[in-house]
Amino acid sequence: MMKNIFVPLLALSLCGVAGLAHDTGTVAVPDATPAVQSLKTEVEKSGPVRAPAALKEKIPVSGQGFWKFIAATNLMPLPPEVVGKVTPAHGTVIVDAERDIVYWGLKKVGWVGFSNQLRDSWVVKGDEQFTHNNLHGADILPRKGKLPLVAAADNEGFKVYLSDTTFLNPRTLGAPTNGPYATNVTYRPTDTAFVNANRIFITDGYARGYFMEATTEPLAYVDGFFGGHDFSKTPHGITFDPRDKNLLVSARPEGQLKRWSISGKKVLEIGALPAGTLLCDVDLWGDYALAACLEGPFNDGSTNKTAGPLMIVNLKKKTIASIIKPKAELGYDFCEHIHDACWYFRKHGRATDVYLIFTAWNPGGLGVLKLVNAPD
Repeated sequence: MMKNIFVPLLALSLCGVAGLAHDTGTVAVPDATPAVQSLKTEVEKSGPVRAPAALKEKIPVSGQGFWKFIAATNLMPLPPEVVGKVTPAHGTVIVDAERDIVYWGLKKVGWVGFSNQLRDSWVVKGDEQFTHNNLHGADILPRKGKLPLVAAADNEGFKVYLSDTTFLNPRTLGAPTNGPYATNVTYRPTDTAFVNANRIFITDGYARGYFMEATTEPLAYVDGFFGGHDFSKTPHGITFDPRDKNLLVSARPEGQLKRWSISGKKVLEIGALPAGTLLCDVDLWGDYALAACLEGPFNDGSTNKTAGPLMIVNLKKKTIASIIKPKAELGYDFCEHIHDACWYFRKHGRATDVYLIFTAWNPGGLGVLKLVNAPD
């Protein structure tokens, strides 16, 4: 999913009920797979914005080089209505940058909003459908003069929702009925990605392992199914990269980020995170991908599992610029498995404050980190 600001401003009307798949469907035959490229750690001394003022407090810091973060526990307070409902969280975070609102998809609750620079929170009074199952992954599309559009994958309700950020009167798209789904309709979508106002990609990460395209008017699948379990056992996340107008698919158990050509219908490159890493999804900021990891790299060359980190990947250099460990180094004891994350920014004058917002699974939780300037 592309959960933040750098997407085109496009328009889309909302009406009616979702359509079904086309009558026929084909499974793409993959071309030769490119070689896997291991992403090595390369510490960066500078970043895309001016470095913050030097940190004077002696508090825990996590990360390397320019990309060091502290816990911002004074932000994103949870509304009283969700007390006792956070542990099952298995969801997503998206940002409406124009209105300075962050939305968290919380299982059996729906959408939780955060505003006033992350100081205020509330449960969105949207359509009751959003409270029934789980908002697992989502994408948000800014629209000039209108509320943003949101496509959310419900892995437990076996559908995708399309609505604006009132979250009222959503249209829904259920399982495909053609191609590989004609004889097996098992369908548990995990994420979505807007290409433009007319095109969405959906990944069926928890069932058949295909990702597929849908139109928005009508809301219906188009011919063609890509991926499958030979591509990834769990293609968990999908993100549109506006730089080259291709997709980044997060292959979770393989710990790989696969760049896939929309026009060529083939894999262009494969970047591998350190062995043992389970990659859930990425959010983009220019050349940088914020990678949410369910589990971290193996410890000291063994096969011992480590708590899921956040990784900042330099897509241009094909390197890992920083590994941030909320549980091990920043006091987020619940954060064993990071499920999703997004960039969040505050601008004041010529300065930009950079934050990382993340949500965890098993147990569920929500946290926010702030970029700082700290010595090595």
